[in-house]
Amino acid sequence: MLINPDSMRREKVINMRNGKGEVDIVHLIEKQSLFGKARLFAKLSVKPGSSIGLHKHENEFEIFYVLSGNGLFNDNGNVAPVQTGDICFTAPGETHSIENTSQQNLELLAIIVLM
Repeated sequence: MLINPDSMRREKVINMRNGKGEVDIVHLIEKQSLFGKARLFAKLSVKPGSSIGLHKHENEFEIFYVLSGNGLFNDNGNVAPVQTGDICFTAPGETHSIENTSQQNLELLAIIVLM
């Protein structure tokens, strides 16, 4: 299967997970094509000053790969700076959030895998 970028669904989310500001999502592969093994495979663009709010993952885990930009990752209450090339892993039952602290978009590759 080849998926052309023009066919990818785009979504703009305001205050994602009770975060701040705006996040643009490009759904790289739709949920129904992930064979019930994952529910998200997407590129997220967190705008400057924006965030994805603190939330918990149950019966699934999430991985962010930082494509570009800088921010702060909250990993179960432990906040650490992130930058290009970092991986943020949130296991089942854990909480996380991420905030863009830079003047450019924080670009993330995100996947949520079901247990």
